[in-house]
Amino acid sequence: MEFAELYCFRLGAIARKMARQYNNKLGAYGITIVQSWVLLHLNGREGGSIKDIAAAIQLDSPVVTGVVDRLVKEGLVIREEDSHDRRSVKISITARGSEIVAEISPALAEYNRRIKSIVQDDELPAFERALAALEEEL
Repeated sequence: MEFAELYCFRLGAIARKMARQYNNKLGAYGITIVQSWVLLHLNGREGGSIKDIAAAIQLDSPVVTGVVDRLVKEGLVIREEDSHDRRSVKISITARGSEIVAEISPALAEYNRRIKSIVQDDELPAFERALAALEEEL
């Protein structure tokens, strides 16, 4: 079997291409794809822990900690002591972070529509089921 036939390789290559294109769209805002996921997750919420964010965006907590550190430096999120548990830290989006989300959302929605348009309308439900099955089983 050739490596190019392996689903792991093919899906990884597609994901890397999409991430590059996504990052190109976000470059004007000074954020990365992963930073956008954190901001999108926090936007409209009352905040969350690193563990909660990591689970939501499906990355390891140490990775998310580094991403949050950079977002704090940029003034897009803040760290606060959790009023219910002083041992815990709550991450919340700032007004500036919410503004960035409002600015990037139309471009990201358009990019998502473009990706969906590659798949034929009658194939889209099967494609969505396949993605869901892979997410669930892996």
